[in-house]
Amino acid sequence: MNRRNLFLGSAAMAVSTLTENAAFANGFAGDFEMRGSVDLYERLPRLNTESTLDFHTGYRKWMARNLRRVEIRRARDVLKANGIDPRSDAPLDDVVEILTADPQVAMYMHNWERTQEAMWQIIKQECDRNADVLLDELAAAEKLGPSTLELNKDLKAPDYACYEIHIQPGGYVGDRFAGHIYYHGTSVVLLNDQDEMQRSFVRGVPRPADGKVRRVLDQGTGCGQFAMALKQKFPEAEVWADDVAGPMLRFAQLLSVERGAEIHYVQRLSEDNGFPDEYFDIVTNNLLIHEVPAVKVKEILAEAYRTLRPGGVYYPLDSYTGAQTRNTALSKYYAWRNYRWNHEVWWMEYYHLDLAQTMRDVGFEVDEHGPKGRSDTTHNIVGYKV
Repeated sequence: MNRRNLFLGSAAMAVSTLTENAAFANGFAGDFEMRGSVDLYERLPRLNTESTLDFHTGYRKWMARNLRRVEIRRARDVLKANGIDPRSDAPLDDVVEILTADPQVAMYMHNWERTQEAMWQIIKQECDRNADVLLDELAAAEKLGPSTLELNKDLKAPDYACYEIHIQPGGYVGDRFAGHIYYHGTSVVLLNDQDEMQRSFVRGVPRPADGKVRRVLDQGTGCGQFAMALKQKFPEAEVWADDVAGPMLRFAQLLSVERGAEIHYVQRLSEDNGFPDEYFDIVTNNLLIHEVPAVKVKEILAEAYRTLRPGGVYYPLDSYTGAQTRNTALSKYYAWRNYRWNHEVWWMEYYHLDLAQTMRDVGFEVDEHGPKGRSDTTHNIVGYKV
């Protein structure tokens, strides 16, 4: 199994020749690498750490592909035994009370949460163990191109961003290695080796009708994986990426330097990004909308509309929501469980949000049946500024 690295150094990728089978150049001065690399990813510095995360990846894959089906069947049977049709709009409190009391349903969630907590801690401990060299590597990357990094030490993270989403220690803003932890953790949790998920998602991003793509913005970019995939798809474009979290952006800059990707990272709020009116041809975000409260979603959409030129494309990629979600007893329970146990603080607001209508409310012409996403759980809404 290909392993991801904690120290991502030797694979500098030239964007001008970036393809699915790209060749890699040498690392930069200050790069840290101990055990070589596999494609985009360096090997972990210690074999036992690598092996442990391999186990967690395999176990999570088995849970997702096998144990999950068993758990869903059990949940349906338990609801029926208690007089509730799993497809009905039964009261959420009743459904939660019944399903959380069932040992088999509870055991699945216990396994899911404990493995996720353990995985985060393994990565965090590896980062802390190598703190000095990792901090030096981040500092060295900040001085290098072709990417750029604008940090704002005066920007106070809003309350909505200050929680440990996905049970990640420190969340996005509370740990200096938040980018490292998130990047390598989600490669386990989402089974996202070699950034396949972002590359797959980005294939669905449409060009404006006139075909012109000069500037692209990725809102809430995190580790920059989606932004780099955008640069690969639109090599002629100037790609910008904003995020509130400095540690995430520093790691994104490191990845971009090592891959030779020219991305312009800025520490700004997606709902108040400071870019000029009608500046971008395409604005995107990837799994951002469900991580902010509903009131901020409308502000983020309005900012996307303001900064898009006439004829521009807005492509927010996330899970199904609002009118696209079947409001059943089971779907409500799983939404609640994500909120309660995965620390997705705003998930219930997102679950009830009609994203397509909210996009219309700020001015977009909306196509609810645009390019297909990665799976049946990702919507394909596209907004156009006419």
